[in-house]
Amino acid sequence: MNLTIEELISYTDEERAKWEQWFALHGDEPLKFPLADAAHGSVGALILHIFGPELQYVQFMHDESLTDYTNFSVDRANELFAFARRSRGLMRVWSREAKEADWVRVFEPQDNVRVSARKIIVHVLLHEIRHWAQIALIMRQRGIAPPGDHDLLFSKALE
Repeated sequence: MNLTIEELISYTDEERAKWEQWFALHGDEPLKFPLADAAHGSVGALILHIFGPELQYVQFMHDESLTDYTNFSVDRANELFAFARRSRGLMRVWSREAKEADWVRVFEPQDNVRVSARKIIVHVLLHEIRHWAQIALIMRQRGIAPPGDHDLLFSKALE
């Protein structure tokens, strides 16, 4: 039996919900924690880097114009997670409505990069998982416990 895209989406949905609740408890201040990474100068910018590309990849696969999210606010968790619900909703629609031919359709999202829709979706989900782990480490380094039970073992997505 194989892990399905739907299960992986559900797992990342659980993670988003944990972090959204966590920020509701801890406020917006942790979003401002600086990062050494010049591309993503703060935790909030890194979170936007999770949600923005997801939206753009789904728009790209729908042959729609891409949303420029680069000037979006990264200082308010409620706005970031509202943006996340929008991007995830579009991804869920795409993945539920996609036919077999849609999953194997080849896209060229960047020069010299040719990938299937399936690979794009899996990339987006693994990209998110990696960055949430990075954010959890940042919080631990600041002496703040991140939300717990992140391992797939504890997820209800595969039950």
